[in-house]
Amino acid sequence: MNENAKKMKTKNRQKKSLGKTISYLAFTLCFIIISCKSDDTPLDCGCNSETKAIITEESQAVGTITYKEQTESNSYYTNYYWITLTDPNCSNCVQHMIICNNELLSNEIRNTLNSQTSTKVKFSGELKEVCEKRFDISSISYQNIKLTKIELQ
Repeated sequence: MNENAKKMKTKNRQKKSLGKTISYLAFTLCFIIISCKSDDTPLDCGCNSETKAIITEESQAVGTITYKEQTESNSYYTNYYWITLTDPNCSNCVQHMIICNNELLSNEIRNTLNSQTSTKVKFSGELKEVCEKRFDISSISYQNIKLTKIELQ
């Protein structure tokens, strides 16, 4: 075999080796990018944040549900359904819960609210922090609620 043929053979092997290396690097890079997950750290607030407390079905919690529309004087979490729970032993102790998952509200509840400003409901769910804090007297609180069950009373 002449000298030129040997050099050509060596160059072809080097090209193939370089091509394989680039292919492996590209494959590895794609694998790493696809494998990377977004940050799974829970949010500090909002409907998808960490659950702070649970109102269980066994607690038989009964509150008043309303639909809060925006007015000139009040734009705090408007256009949401709210459940208000008042402690029977403390008239100033009020828990306002802004509903995250309206799809759990039955047509019966929605129709009742269309003819009345509020109605009583029995409910359970997971309480979460609101993002827009409201500073009120300490016995009044505001949370989001992801309902697990709700029914008219």
